[in-house]
This record gives sequence, C-alpha cells and structure tokens, in this order.
Amino acid sequence: MDIRSRKITDANPFMSELLGYPHHELIGKELWEIGLMRDEKQNQDAFTELQRTHYVRYDDLPLKSKDGKRREVEFVSNVYDEAGQQVIQCNIREITERKKHEKAMHNALAKLGRAKKECELLVQQRTAALQRSLARLEAFSYSLSHDMRAPIRAIQSYSEMALIRSQSNGHSSVADLLEKVVSSAKRLDALVQDVLTLSRLSHQKIPLEPLDLEKLVRDVVLERAELQPERAHLEIISPLGTVCGHIALLTQALTNLLDNAVKFVEPSVKPHIRIWSENRDEHFVRLWIEDNGIGIPSDARERVFELFERLNRRQFEGTGIGLAIVRTAIERMNGHVGVESEAGQGSRFWIELPQINRKE
Repeated sequence: MDIRSRKITDANPFMSELLGYPHHELIGKELWEIGLMRDEKQNQDAFTELQRTHYVRYDDLPLKSKDGKRREVEFVSNVYDEAGQQVIQCNIREITERKKHEKAMHNALAKLGRAKKECELLVQQRTAALQRSLARLEAFSYSLSHDMRAPIRAIQSYSEMALIRSQSNGHSSVADLLEKVVSSAKRLDALVQDVLTLSRLSHQKIPLEPLDLEKLVRDVVLERAELQPERAHLEIISPLGTVCGHIALLTQALTNLLDNAVKFVEPSVKPHIRIWSENRDEHFVRLWIEDNGIGIPSDARERVFELFERLNRRQFEGTGIGLAIVRTAIERMNGHVGVESEAGQGSRFWIELPQINRKE
C-alpha cells in the first residue's frame, strides 16, 4: 500500500481468492472499500496509528468478501523501506475456522462448567437429604425398639403375675392386672399403627385435588366423640377456604391435631378449640387450630414434629409419632406446618397448603 494515499499497489493471489476480487480490482482501493475494515473511519484510525508506531495488529478483524460472505482474519500491517521508499505491507491470515472451533470449545467448556456446578449442587442436596434420612432412620430404629419394649415387657409381666395368682389360690381377683395387660396391648397397637401410617405416608402416591377445608374439618369433628359439645367447646370461624390436597392425608393430619388439642389439657379444664384460616398470599391458605392446653416450652417447639418426641410422657398417653405424621402428610401435599406456643399458654398449630381460587 502507498503510505501517503493508503491505496493498494499490489496484492498476491491469496488476497484475490480470500476477498473475491480479481487482482486488477484490488489495485487502487483502500482497505475499507474491499471489506477489510468496518468503515472509512476505522481505516483512517488504523492508518494514523500505523504512521505513529509503524505497526498495527488486529487479532480478530471481521472481513466481508465481495460476495457478502463474512470471515474473521488476523491482520498485521507494518511500514518498511523498499529501495529507499517507505511502503506499507499488510499480512492477512484467515482464522474463521479456528475462531469457530475456539467458540465451540468455549461454549462446551462453559456448558461443562454449568453441568459440573449443577451436578455438585445435586450431589450436595441428595447427600444432605440422605444424611437427614439416615439420621431419622437411626433415631426411628432406636426409639421404636425402646418404646415398643416397654409395653411388651408390661404385657409379659402382668400376664405372668395373673397366671401365678390364678394358679396359686384360684379366687384372687386378676381384673386389675388384666386391665393393665389390655392397656399395654392398646399402647403397643397404637404405636404399631402410627408407625405403619408414617411408613405409608412416606411411600404411597399422592394424587392432589381441590378440597373444601370447612367440610373436611366438620366431618372430622362429627366423627370424634371427644370433640362433641358436652366434652369440648369448639369454635369454627367460616369460611375456611379451598385447598389442593389429598383427602385421606389431610383427614389424618386434622384428626391428629384435633386429638392433641383435646388430649393435652389439664384434667380440670374443658378443652376450648378455635379454628380459622387466612390467605398467606395468592398461593397458600393457612389453617390455624388454637387450643387452651398445657402449651409447649419455647426450646421444644422445633422438636415436637420429630419422631417419638413426647414432652409429657408421664402425664399424657401417646406414641410420639402423631405430629411427625402431620408434618409428613402436609409436606407430601406441598405444604408446610408449624406451631406457636408457650408453656402453660396453649398452642396455635398451623398447616399451610396451596389454595384453589374458585373463580378460576
């Protein structure tokens, strides 16, 4: 190229092939006119830089050939002396394929990096879930064996005592002992039934459907003798709303919560239960069940939904699985469960489930 006019004075056959111009069409053109610069201004800026430093380099210069095809090239231009005259030499190498491979490699590495992060996160989540499951299983196995042994030993002991007394004198009353046998057997049966219920909740398929909360609550109340007016004061604040759930699971959860509401009160106190609901946002309904029971100490509120957590073993009968069943059932229905309580101040249990908008 001429250093003064910036016009091409000669070009090799490679340039004609690359740019699509025959040799005679290249002669007398500036670089921007044959697609080697974005526009005239870039051409002038490069020329100014070349005059100042005698060297210009572009590692990824876009090129547009005569037929409109776009390529990428490396462009190196320098000024040198030829027979006492300064001239500009431009060296061009096409790197379209190389850039395409580099881009593909970059995209592949980025995709691999994202996949690696996703796999790591998935492994972490599943590892954490597995650790929680194992911890629960260990606690379950220990507590189950411990809690089941007590009623079994009682059944065995009382039965042996009843047998010995009846054999020794033939007229001693064994009614009390047999009543204790029956009571212990009932405890064992309740424990086994709760364990089976919890096991089923963890594995069975859960088809969800719209459920009328108020109808379900009133049905549970009608079926429970301990919830009738002569034994408990019940207040239901309508309406309770419609949720997306499973009728058997929700019935089980409500039954357990209402049973606890009448069970865990002082002997001289008539149970008072208040039930209402509220919309948490556009997606969930929260159902509250408030009682006037013995309450839960603040340091135990997080534990009451765990397996075999019985805070009043001596005063109140129970298997310690009821609230674990409630939590499992509600979580299987994509919901949440919690409690607000203080010792001696009653409790307010809540369950939260996806709501159904009847207008839809």
